[in-house]
Amino acid sequence: MPYRLMLSLIAVLCMLAPMAQAQTSPVDPGSAAFMSGNYALALQEWSTKAQTGDAEAMNNIGILYNKGLGVEQDEAMAASWYRRAAEIGFANAQFNLANLYYSGNGVERDLKQSAGWYHEAAKRGHLGAQYFLGLMYEDGEGVPEDKMEALKWIVKAADGGNAAAQYEVGRMLVGGDGLQADPVKGAEYTLKAAHAGNAKAALLMAQLYAAGNGAEQNDLEAYVWARIATERLKPGQDSKKAYDLVEELEARLEEGAVKAAERVIQIRNPKPESKEGEPAPQ
Repeated sequence: MPYRLMLSLIAVLCMLAPMAQAQTSPVDPGSAAFMSGNYALALQEWSTKAQTGDAEAMNNIGILYNKGLGVEQDEAMAASWYRRAAEIGFANAQFNLANLYYSGNGVERDLKQSAGWYHEAAKRGHLGAQYFLGLMYEDGEGVPEDKMEALKWIVKAADGGNAAAQYEVGRMLVGGDGLQADPVKGAEYTLKAAHAGNAKAALLMAQLYAAGNGAEQNDLEAYVWARIATERLKPGQDSKKAYDLVEELEARLEEGAVKAAERVIQIRNPKPESKEGEPAPQ
């Protein structure tokens, strides 16, 4: 799917907090300023640290420019700061710079450069970079198409705990997409992704339980995951599949079982508490 990575990247950028790719410390003055909403002071503190060659501070300044926090938004300036940190080996900055090269924001779009920087970050253990690099190898974007290399990096990300990668590996193993099918192992990866909050994994897990494919047939578990999928998925074809499965399972389950499932759904898919102000840096 040619634009799968672009869709994944858009989803990541939409969900992440403004400082999502910053590695900050609660005792760092710049981080403390950011947490209080004083982005101008955060910029001042990080600029001082950047002058000493601190790659983390350079990356954080890049994010401020990229998001327009405390400064006028300037993606080209963000790219410049990311590059300074990336060139001295800071994985988060390498990932951020790769994102800009992929989207063409602040720099001329260059898939080879994007793949190169994802690769640098992936070698340093960055799970998001490992996953995105795997997608680029799978689709032949910026690198030669190579299903085995794609699988290598996606599995690395999945085994490291990246939910999107876990779903991707689970999907491939269940369907035998590019490798020998192993529904049981695929269900294991999919279940991890579903528990981590991945919407598509919740739907796939519901389908696997309903069909008894890779997991022991269990209408109640199928119903729970299908309901969770309806809450997580955006309107569209996958969402319709989830609603149709819920309807089908409700017709098979006793009323008491459906009521019992409500508590399980609340535990597995709790509603986020609303908080004022900016999300904390991650």
